[in-house]
Amino acid sequence: MTDVVGAGAVDRGPAGLSGRDHEREVLDGLLAGAWESRGGAVVLLGEAGSGKTALLDSCARAASGRARLLRCTGVQSEAELPYAGLQVLLRGTLNGVRSLPERQLLALRGAIAPDEAPAGDRFLVGAATLGLLDELAEERPAVVLVDDAHWLDLETMDALLFAARRLGMGRVAVVFAAHEDAAAFDGAPGLPVLHLGPLTDGEGAALLAGRAPDLHPAVSSRILGLAQGNPLALVELVAALTPAQRDGSEPLDAREIAVLPASWRVRRIFDERIRALPAPTRLLLTAAAADDTGDVALLVAAGERLGVAARDLGPAEAADLVRVSGRRLGFRHPLARAAAYQGAVLVERTAAHRALAEAASAAGDMGRRAWHLAAATVGYDEEVAAELERSAELFRSRGGRAAVAAAYRRSARLTEDQAARSLRLAAASAAAAEAGQAELAGTLADEAGPVSSPAAFARLASVRAALEHEQGRAESARLLLVEATSRVTADRPAMGAWLLFESAAMAWAAPDPVAAARDTRARAAPLDFGGHPVHRGASGVLDMLAGDPVGGVAAIREFAGYVVRTRHERSLTDQVRLHGWDMLLGEFRAVHDEAVVLERECRAEGAVGVLPRVLLRLARLRLFLGRHRDAYTTAVEGLEIACDTGQHHLAAMLSGVLAVLAALDGEEPDGTHGPGGGEGPRRTAVPGGDDGPDGGDRQAGGPSSAGRDLCPHAAPVPIWLTRAQALLDLGLGRYDRALHRFTVLTGGPYRHLMVSVHSLPDQVEAAVRTDRAAGAGPAAERFARWAEATGTVWAAAVELRCRALLAADDAGAEELYERALAAHEGDGRPFEEARTRLLYGEWLRRAKRRAAAREALTAALESFERMPAAAWANRARTELRALGAAPAAPPPGADPVGRLTAQELRVVRLAATGLSNRDIGARLFLSPRTVGYHLSNAYPKLGVTSRAALGTLDLG
Repeated sequence: MTDVVGAGAVDRGPAGLSGRDHEREVLDGLLAGAWESRGGAVVLLGEAGSGKTALLDSCARAASGRARLLRCTGVQSEAELPYAGLQVLLRGTLNGVRSLPERQLLALRGAIAPDEAPAGDRFLVGAATLGLLDELAEERPAVVLVDDAHWLDLETMDALLFAARRLGMGRVAVVFAAHEDAAAFDGAPGLPVLHLGPLTDGEGAALLAGRAPDLHPAVSSRILGLAQGNPLALVELVAALTPAQRDGSEPLDAREIAVLPASWRVRRIFDERIRALPAPTRLLLTAAAADDTGDVALLVAAGERLGVAARDLGPAEAADLVRVSGRRLGFRHPLARAAAYQGAVLVERTAAHRALAEAASAAGDMGRRAWHLAAATVGYDEEVAAELERSAELFRSRGGRAAVAAAYRRSARLTEDQAARSLRLAAASAAAAEAGQAELAGTLADEAGPVSSPAAFARLASVRAALEHEQGRAESARLLLVEATSRVTADRPAMGAWLLFESAAMAWAAPDPVAAARDTRARAAPLDFGGHPVHRGASGVLDMLAGDPVGGVAAIREFAGYVVRTRHERSLTDQVRLHGWDMLLGEFRAVHDEAVVLERECRAEGAVGVLPRVLLRLARLRLFLGRHRDAYTTAVEGLEIACDTGQHHLAAMLSGVLAVLAALDGEEPDGTHGPGGGEGPRRTAVPGGDDGPDGGDRQAGGPSSAGRDLCPHAAPVPIWLTRAQALLDLGLGRYDRALHRFTVLTGGPYRHLMVSVHSLPDQVEAAVRTDRAAGAGPAAERFARWAEATGTVWAAAVELRCRALLAADDAGAEELYERALAAHEGDGRPFEEARTRLLYGEWLRRAKRRAAAREALTAALESFERMPAAAWANRARTELRALGAAPAAPPPGADPVGRLTAQELRVVRLAATGLSNRDIGARLFLSPRTVGYHLSNAYPKLGVTSRAALGTLDLG
């Protein structure tokens, strides 16, 4: 997150705002931006009583009469109920929705209405929330205020953060307030932060002078010391003084709690006020504090079951502890809520939760009923545990992975039978892993202990292996999965096949992939998988890794066919996970076409969480296919969404694609621009990589989440960064350096099958250029074996090029170059074809065949410029100048499409097909206003004035 530091020194506005001038100015600017269609968000962080709620109240007053105000407060007792916060925040807003895309509308209805299930993941709910806020703001600006955001449920937090980062040009302002230690915002890049530190003595004295001008100086000094710069503590401590204490005639010792922090001193003051209330009022306050909805009707219904009435709220209102407005009840301050709940004795809290459970049941909210029943239960209770288990599956249908984990975990706590308890803990562990709560998943897996069910054992093994992989221990993860494969295959062959497939993926990421693959294959050999197709696929991957491309090709091809044939039988997430292994065979066009279908389905279903992996695959495929501009725009979008959804390992890998593209275009890989100009890649130091055919690295140490708070500045994973640097060296003629890097890639610590295979021809070229052709033979032979085994046309052409480079005589070299160019025809690898023409042209020039050399080099230059690949274009240009030609670099502005940012190019391409701004926004998860903003910026760059003119342009 971006830090905004500082505080003013002038007492201004209500007491809670004294000394917060700087913060007020920032928030005033945020609201002014929303009035002028410049949406934005701010996070307020500070200790309890530091003025966060007062600043939110100030925003609410500023918005009154000119903006729609949406407000909610996180409640600890309901922090594990999926979308509990969103239900409160957006309640009643869907009635007038007119143009939200149907799938987004369904997802949002499912999140807000307990009896409906959303279609899509929690990030689709975030996209829908963005669309809803944008639509609500069409009539008048919208201001969203979230207090105690650290107590929001994970699903609500994900949705709101996703929307807040993408407000763009909407008329929406969002303000989060959270405790200074809140971990909820650790992974929230892109949001400015205001840290509310303690007031200075001068600011505190000014506040006291305004609140209590008659305060004795010695008493004022004592209060300043007690409050420790906490504004609410200053206000409440003064308010609690008797007249005699104000003038100094009565000592303060009775009220001093020296061992407690300032915020707890305020809590004690609220405790005293609550204890002074009548017993029925205290009981009703306990129920109100346990409920996050603020629904007066629900509270009254619960009160009836407690034997108290709505009128019993009166004394609490008179004490300024709660405020009732219409059908909503709110606590004056979060600390007042905490005092009301935590100050109650156990029997009062359980009675309140039981009454709320009954009221929720009458209202049809079975999720809340289960949670309140659990909170009201002491000891074991199988009936409540079973209800929690049922609620967990309800939460799963609504996309609440974190809530699923919490429900199963609580269910296990209430379960006396050890076997049933272990199964529920195993389910909780798996759900926590799916929700990205790695540490909790590991704790729950350990707590589950041994389980007898093969399904639960397999699930726990997968969770533990994933956690090991996250910590950079891929070999340990592989061994866990191999052991689980051996244990469950006899009873569950299909389950064993899937575990073997996972272990093959871990072998891919192991420090020594060859040894890991051979060991996995040997351990699996005695097992009977019943001919399951997934076992066939795993065997193919292991064969390829173990150095047997001939044995692996047929199995992988068969497996890829099985995946395509049965794709409609499995979830979109599983389709994405299984797709793409035939990239190992170099069949990039077919895999690309399948990935395009997956991308469309992800966008149609709003599967925002899955989309970055598909975009990563597409970006790499487009890079391999020489579609560099498309690869760039795809990678940038994937990087943005990966950062927005907290998938930092994918962000690092997408940055690797951008690094390679930058290198091909002649830039250092750690630069900030790629082909197409505009906003370059955002970089983050995130170790780790993926464990599939797309690429990855050998875990650079530490968990992949270690760099999450550095996103959106994502650094490429090491193997792709090394490849990018090597390609730049080769393009710029730094052959010694290039040879060293390619040698590392093909046999060093970052060895990876796909990257290694792709680097072999580059290694051959670098070796020849450094007069080390004799040492290039093994690399050429290895590539030839792979090319022959796969039967890929482009690989056969590149293999011929390698042989031409190593040819002993001119006649042999010329024949091989000609055969290579003939093989390149229609092979779908224009970059490789252009490189072959460049090398042939260089050979022809040295052979003094100037006309033929000029023709080959000119064709190569034109191809490199179209991609673009400036480093290689410059190489071709240098060769042409050596022939006496004078090819000029394209003048600035010659390629208007190249002036567009990645986002602008995506938007104009969709606009050129006739889609409306709202339809484009739904596909790209942007607000329609932001789409319009990008179009208005793109038109002058393209030299057009209307959407209709876009159809006449070549947009690549």
